Amino acid sequence: MPSRRTTVFAFVIILLVLIVSSSGVSAGWAQCRSDPLVILSNGLVLDLSADIGVFLWNVQNVDYVLHVPEGVTLVASISTPAWPTTLETFTLYSDNPPGEYHSITTVYTNQGNATVTAHTVLLSALGLQLDAVSVPGVEQQALYAYLNTP
Repeated sequence: MPSRRTTVFAFVIILLVLIVSSSGVSAGWAQCRSDPLVILSNGLVLDLSADIGVFLWNVQNVDYVLHVPEGVTLVASISTPAWPTTLETFTLYSDNPPGEYHSITTVYTNQGNATVTAHTVLLSALGLQLDAVSVPGVEQQALYAYLNTP
């Protein structure tokens, strides 16, 4: 019969394994994710995200530039929660033709060489996916995603 100390130790080990596996850290490799939402005046939602190949505390800022159809405005942007050391910025331009959406994601870290994959998903007001694009790159590189409504 295992002792109480052995049972507690096993529980702590299992808990640590679960935390590490759910946070995207494995075998010495770190990754974090910026995942804001942008709600537009035409009812569409842009789900932006960036997978960043460093620990969260090494991310300095993530800049999102959005180009949306003329006349469409920003209703709200919901930033990634619990990023106390990171700044997410949004700049919106209403300068595209109808149905065209572009995002430009640029990540800055204090590592200098982090890998980045920028994801942009265009959702209807009902949450249906209209278009999605993923663009791989590295930090300080402007990653362009071009999306269209059907």
